[in-house]
Amino acid sequence: MKYRILEFSIKNYRSVSNLKLIPSKDDNLSIICGSNNVGKTNFLRALQLFFNPTTKNFNSKDDIPFHIEEGSRGQGYATTLKAKIWDIENNEIYIITEKFSEKKEVVSIDLSGKKGTEILTDKDVLEFLTKNFKFFFIEASNVNIPELVSEIVNEEILPIGLDKRRKSQKESLERLEDFIEKSKEAVGRIENDLTKIFKEILNEVNTIDSNEWKLKINFPEYVYLREAISSMINFTLFDTNERKLETKGSGIQRTILLSLIQYVNSKTKREVIWAIDEPEAFLQADLQKSLFNKLKYEASENQIFITTHSNFFIDLNNLENTFLFAGTKEVKEYSRKPDMVFYKLNTIILDGSDYVKAMKIKEHFGLKRNDSWEIFPFNIVVEGQEDKDLLVVLFEKFNITVPNILVVGGVDKYKGYLQFINDMCSDMPIKPKLLVLFDKDGGGRSQYESLKNKSYKYFDTECRYIIRFDGQEYNNIELEDFAYPDIVFNAANKFLRKKGYKSIKKLDRAKRTKPTHDKKPILEFLTELSSFNNEDKTPIDFESMGAKLFLSKKICEEVRSTEIKEHDSLYPEVKRFLLEITSG
Repeated sequence: MKYRILEFSIKNYRSVSNLKLIPSKDDNLSIICGSNNVGKTNFLRALQLFFNPTTKNFNSKDDIPFHIEEGSRGQGYATTLKAKIWDIENNEIYIITEKFSEKKEVVSIDLSGKKGTEILTDKDVLEFLTKNFKFFFIEASNVNIPELVSEIVNEEILPIGLDKRRKSQKESLERLEDFIEKSKEAVGRIENDLTKIFKEILNEVNTIDSNEWKLKINFPEYVYLREAISSMINFTLFDTNERKLETKGSGIQRTILLSLIQYVNSKTKREVIWAIDEPEAFLQADLQKSLFNKLKYEASENQIFITTHSNFFIDLNNLENTFLFAGTKEVKEYSRKPDMVFYKLNTIILDGSDYVKAMKIKEHFGLKRNDSWEIFPFNIVVEGQEDKDLLVVLFEKFNITVPNILVVGGVDKYKGYLQFINDMCSDMPIKPKLLVLFDKDGGGRSQYESLKNKSYKYFDTECRYIIRFDGQEYNNIELEDFAYPDIVFNAANKFLRKKGYKSIKKLDRAKRTKPTHDKKPILEFLTELSSFNNEDKTPIDFESMGAKLFLSKKICEEVRSTEIKEHDSLYPEVKRFLLEITSG
């Protein structure tokens, strides 16, 4: 290990207004935990941007916080990333600052730095980063195996002797065939090394026989130039059918990812830094434990940053390398846009003694009761935390026993999450039942169609759409449509009044079930009404994430504080649906 990040600071990047993370001096594995949507992944993305500071990697619309991009554009209209990096061999400190902004629709990047007392130019900084570091960001829901394969084959990372024969590409066919043969031999060595690492990992899991698996790299039987090789080969996880990698479960793909990490670390001459978002995603318990041990071993020579929602990656007896992220929200008003209210989101690191940190982690992270691994005989699966919150308050209001509700964390994660649950249930003495609820919007319908007839070995499943408050099952229904309409309108009016907009009147509410608007989802209807009543102001999109989060919170508050009998007498289908989905 030649270099080490001692500090990393972020200003005005996505949900992060001002944050500094100081990794443990004694541990190269930094663990970031916390609730959903508090900025854990944004921290990893900021690291990726720092080590790849190009205009194509920065977009002001996405990367500069919304309240600045749309509301201010003043002095703070820039994203600033700063790192203190230790050159271990020469015992020198680099302090590098990168500033990203957009001027006249052109992205501007200012690089500066110091090496001890020496001032570095932007060219020096860029050369230092590209020459000495290779940064990999692995997303939670999209492991880009082909990209890692490309890096393995690409001589920039793993020299396999191809450039020595570049001249032969212009010579005779015999020489070119020799070139291909040498390439095959090199790829074969990679295949053998990866298979060995992969089997060692599987040997630690009692439920998997490593002798049944091996990694295979298919090399094209054609005469292609070197530049095409990395895109022409692909990995196959060899069982008895030589099925392609994408046909394997997400857990096995994650295990292959670990094999690639170990291999890249062992071969590259540059400093490799890994940023892995939820490495435990879709892995059964044994593999999670094994993965954590392997990552700790790999961190002996390479710095690794991970985010996690798994208790297997948290050691409450040693929290020096664990960082608990939380999110805050602050109202921002700007004189240049007097009719608009913005929310300044900020990611912070909760601090304190190890005992205080441990208590906060248990409170915020749910180590005693975590939806990701606690399976009951009967469970309801929903898309997001807001869905769970509404169902819980309605169950409680009707004195219906609240069932175990599992949160998938996004409409595109249903399939992988259910496979993960199947792995988790493999050693349970009973066969649990999962009732899987879907919104009836585009994403929900797509997931419903792909899963409604799918069966699982270790649990029984039933798929259902959410209904509207009056029992209708129109398309584009979301959970907000299940809530009583007057409660939704009241919550929407609180949002409008907060922004200085005119409220939705009772006469307008009556239009909800008129033929013109009857089949519209409630959020679309709210957007139209607020725009019509506030023609002189910027339209409010109630389907935006900020508005939906606000509505979810206020709807739950209103349900708790409201007498439910009148709503129930008007719309008995709500309670009837709640009783139906808990009948399991």
